[in-house]
Amino acid sequence: MARNTYADAILKLTDGLVGTVTDFMLLNLYLLIQIGGVKTMGDANRMVNEVHSMLDSVNYQTIKKAFYNLRSRGLIAHMYPNNQMAIAITTLGRERLKETIPTYKADRPWDKHIYLISYDIPTKTNNSRNLLREYIRRTGGALLQESLWINPYNPSLLLKDFVEDHAIPGTILISKLGHDGTIGDETLSDLIALVYNLDELDRRYDGFIQKGKRPMEYLAILKDDPQLPFPLLPKDFSAEKAWKRYKTLLRS
Repeated sequence: MARNTYADAILKLTDGLVGTVTDFMLLNLYLLIQIGGVKTMGDANRMVNEVHSMLDSVNYQTIKKAFYNLRSRGLIAHMYPNNQMAIAITTLGRERLKETIPTYKADRPWDKHIYLISYDIPTKTNNSRNLLREYIRRTGGALLQESLWINPYNPSLLLKDFVEDHAIPGTILISKLGHDGTIGDETLSDLIALVYNLDELDRRYDGFIQKGKRPMEYLAILKDDPQLPFPLLPKDFSAEKAWKRYKTLLRS
């Protein structure tokens, strides 16, 4: 993969997934280890230089310090006592990565209903409204129109706990529809394909199947996949084939 293409893939994958330079470095280290690009401290230092070349806006010393923070926090370690150059991601580091790296969900239980989420939150509490919107999005919701979201997974318990934990004011309503219902002139299947942009997602998966050579390319796509219930996906949707290719790349 050319440098610019590699950089674009890394930056797209990490956008919205990591909040600190240290987490960014851990994710990059994991990806490069997965593809056989980092085996020693020397390789890791070259990775630091590579990341620096991609992120001119981030101070080099800040990035390098973040790398060493990984060691001090127990997220990476020397692989062998008698070889101080060989490094590996620790169990603690892999637990941290689970919070960052998207995973393909082969099991997607579904109650065959679609849920509409609407809310009325006082305008003086914009921070609460924004917080709620982001949580709805992260839990599988897609925006239909202002203050109205759709989600194929039942959000009731998650939203109840979130609202209580964050003291969100106002009213939140959840309506349940059958999967064969309609909204306006749209069938639910057509509407879901539209609001979740499934056609574009399918094209990206298909491109990875045809030309993808790096696991990170797949993860960058999976990050944007809402992983809807399988019966709601278009016929011949490419997600499962892309997942199988990703697993093949990891084994190669």
